[in-house]
Amino acid sequence: MENKKVFVFIDGSNFYFKLKELNSRLDGGFSLLNFQFRKFAEWLARPNDLIEIRYYIGAIKRKRNNHKSEELYANQQKLVGKLQQQNVNIVFGQIIQHPDKTYHEKGVDVRLAVEMIRFARQDKYDQAYLLSSDTDLVPAVEEVKAFGKTVQYVGIPKGQSYGLSTVSDDVRLLRPEEIQQFFPEKFI
Repeated sequence: MENKKVFVFIDGSNFYFKLKELNSRLDGGFSLLNFQFRKFAEWLARPNDLIEIRYYIGAIKRKRNNHKSEELYANQQKLVGKLQQQNVNIVFGQIIQHPDKTYHEKGVDVRLAVEMIRFARQDKYDQAYLLSSDTDLVPAVEEVKAFGKTVQYVGIPKGQSYGLSTVSDDVRLLRPEEIQQFFPEKFI
């Protein structure tokens, strides 16, 4: 039997908070800058052929004379550099500031959904691994499956998306001991 072509779709912000929750004992040493995304995606896809990893995140804009925005922008640029070194494709949405001074991503899940569907229609993959617990992605998973593709929802037990668990072909709930292998030893 021929190996399947695999795409890994990562909702960056969602994945960050799930990883942080899963690895709560790594406080002080936890950083996405230390995470080995490529090795993790290859591990997920095994024994199939990993074709592409796509990482979706809201783009932080720099604001003059705003220390917080400068710091956030610099940290995001470090992450982007690390992702690029690991041959991970980054897709940007937007980050907007609400009147209450909180920040929210906009367009990230829509971009992820559109690309999941587009690449399924173009027959670029046979199986998608979706790393997000955002139930807004349920219709996209349903559409991808209509193209004859399979979708594995990858999450963690606490905060599992039952909507995505229900529509996906398979569910994989990560355990801390599985994820720790993708952090360098000094951070465990």
